[in-house]
Amino acid sequence: MKIAHIIFKTFDFGGGIETTMKEIGPRLVGMGHEIVVYTMSHYGAQPSSYQGMKIKPMWAIPTKSAEKLTSSLLATLDVCFKEKPDLVHYHSFTHQTTFLPRSFGIPVLITGQGLEWKRSRWNKFGSSFLKLSEKIMVRSASSISVVSRVQQNYLKEKYDRESTYIPQGVNKPEIFKPDDITRMWGLKGRDYILTAVRLVQEKGVHYLIEAFKGMKTDLKLVIAGDAAHEKAYLQKLKDLAGDNPNIIFTGYVTGKLYGELRSNPYAFVLASEIEGLPTVLLEAMSYGNCCVASDIPENLEALRGKGLSFKNKTPEDLRDRLTELAQDPQKAAHYRSTSTEGMEEFYWDKIAREYNDLYVQMARKPGL
Repeated sequence: MKIAHIIFKTFDFGGGIETTMKEIGPRLVGMGHEIVVYTMSHYGAQPSSYQGMKIKPMWAIPTKSAEKLTSSLLATLDVCFKEKPDLVHYHSFTHQTTFLPRSFGIPVLITGQGLEWKRSRWNKFGSSFLKLSEKIMVRSASSISVVSRVQQNYLKEKYDRESTYIPQGVNKPEIFKPDDITRMWGLKGRDYILTAVRLVQEKGVHYLIEAFKGMKTDLKLVIAGDAAHEKAYLQKLKDLAGDNPNIIFTGYVTGKLYGELRSNPYAFVLASEIEGLPTVLLEAMSYGNCCVASDIPENLEALRGKGLSFKNKTPEDLRDRLTELAQDPQKAAHYRSTSTEGMEEFYWDKIAREYNDLYVQMARKPGL
């Protein structure tokens, strides 16, 4: 089958949907599919192909509110008039043109990555617009998949629409001993608390800094990530951290360096206010880490009872959980020993096969 995927920033961006495409795309090519991936040209020069996938960068208005809207429209028109695939796969509920491929006889699959209208970066108008977008897409889709049971229940209750559950995924991790992280930041392993997220308001890093600053501990706090559209928030975090030498901002990290950070923390924290199904939390658990997350339903779904939770948006409660772990190494070790249980459900090989099965099922149903 020829399958078009809409729309991504660039494979190097490192967001959740970019990671998904980077992982399932080559696997789908290996299953015999022809994969066309639409990206945004203003994120830099991009190759014409990547691991067997055709890459088509689209022009976009380079602002957070308009880039996806404009690039998605152009990608959709390209799908309808040029590529003409057997199926088009949209990777969020933030597009408004999904009815167009249907009118050209092209089946449409939409994957819900989360409730975009809840995100803190949108004002009242933006949130209302995204609610309308979600409504349009849910009603126009041939089929829907979701990354969490939470969202599956939401679609059923809100729209009476059935969906297929296919979660976010992880790879089997390569465990690294401390090396570069020791040289660069003096980290020796099990001597730091780690969070690794995009530095945007909804990821709740400010709650984590507030919680950490109130702790009496020798542990350090390592904050890995960058802020593409949120420079003001990054400055807010640095101002909040002040001159505390035990709070380390690494910036965006990849490769072995990122592997070392994920392999050796005392605990991993995800303090987010909103998620789809948090890949970064699943990855942290796959590394055998003791994990602490805010108690939003999506995080609890990922934790599966194999980590600790704290009351969302409440740094005092997070401080209590972290202090509890810091003072009880045996408890932290217990959560490390159990965090990898059941991770086979989330391996990318399995998830790619599930998408393949859904594509084949859609192709066999005329009129979709």
